[in-house]
Amino acid sequence: MEPRRKRFNLQTFGCQMNVNDSEKLAGLLAEAGYEPTDRADDADFVFVNTCAVREKATEKLYHQLGRLKKLKAKRPSLKVGVGGCVAQLETKGVLARAPHVDVLVGTHTLARVTDLLARAETESGPQVDLDRKADAFSIPDAAIAHSSRVRAFVTVMEGCNHVCSFCVVPRTRGPEVNRDPAAVVGEVRSLVDRGYREVVLLGQTVDAYRAGDVDFAGLLARVDAVPGLERLRFTTSHPEHVSPRLADALRDLPRVCPYLHLPVQSGSDRVLSSMRRGHDRARYLDTIALLRDRVPDLAISSDVIVGYPGESAEDFEATVSLVDQVGFDGLFVFAYSPRPGTTARLLPDDISAEEKSRRLQALNRLQQRRQLAANHRRVGSHEEVLVDSVEAERASGRTRHFRIVHLEGGGDLLGQRVSVEITSAGANSLRGRLRQQAVH
Repeated sequence: MEPRRKRFNLQTFGCQMNVNDSEKLAGLLAEAGYEPTDRADDADFVFVNTCAVREKATEKLYHQLGRLKKLKAKRPSLKVGVGGCVAQLETKGVLARAPHVDVLVGTHTLARVTDLLARAETESGPQVDLDRKADAFSIPDAAIAHSSRVRAFVTVMEGCNHVCSFCVVPRTRGPEVNRDPAAVVGEVRSLVDRGYREVVLLGQTVDAYRAGDVDFAGLLARVDAVPGLERLRFTTSHPEHVSPRLADALRDLPRVCPYLHLPVQSGSDRVLSSMRRGHDRARYLDTIALLRDRVPDLAISSDVIVGYPGESAEDFEATVSLVDQVGFDGLFVFAYSPRPGTTARLLPDDISAEEKSRRLQALNRLQQRRQLAANHRRVGSHEEVLVDSVEAERASGRTRHFRIVHLEGGGDLLGQRVSVEITSAGANSLRGRLRQQAVH
């Protein structure tokens, strides 16, 4: 009888970049002889991949580490690791609050986790590597254990050169580092060869990508040309880098989907200036106009922060009016929370928690009403859906505009592009019936 293989449990908080980082680590741990488990109780190694963008996400880490401390008291052999943005931001402050952590790595040193874990098995004390200058692209493409069989993330750049007053990303991910375009194209080719239908290019400010004479529109063109790729997306973009070339790429490249996530954060020029966003209301609206001129049916989503220091009732109403004017297809609303090392933290956090909550709920209600009305208008239409999950004879997938559609269907639909008639709608998803498989 073969001995039981050691097991790992990954817990991921935050954005798609963190999801992709966890996929990389999962592959490395599998190569080291570990197998995955969904239960921390069954694991020999639990790794928490963290997000520091909002205070709530940071506190979520420490709540989880408290639970793992109790688990480790019962099973002293359990090893606990922490990585991601909180680890990079708070460095050894994590160990001060949670001395039971065995492995601590930053945003650039995931590739070293397995070596640190091996050392933790034989040496006392935490094993730490927070090297900000490590090569974030050193993990081989073939090692990445993608969590979907249909859609794959591909990181094309790390870091951010913007200095938004509320954001910790430049401190946690560092300045922009752009991956070689040939390496990006090579990874996409490999994914297509392995049966992936859709690729999502990732970067903190992905449309700022530039490697030599290749800008982001040029990178999109190179990836779009990969034979066999069916759909291409990217996230997250900054309004400052949306150029006519990028708008033309959205219009002209056949595999690039008509969807763009373009955070605005506020509709008030006064607040945008304090946020150091690099754009004002008029410039953002001009960018939206440029995009819709090129791609009239482009689906656009955005991020908004409410309760930023000094945000008056008039400032908030300016945000409401911008949301109403643009007519976003999706909106992610967050209540401001001060983050370590940011310039906004020097400002008085003068909006009460109750008022932040009121503003957040008001914007969400407005957006939900808009989405419900827009989705009702789609009932009776026909949509091309790429099915990316099937469970208990219920299939789900995304349209080219990134709208979720649920339909009846079995495992044979997974990874298929199908034609679906929309039969009903909610605010956040559509429901339909299968018309035809294998859309080409």
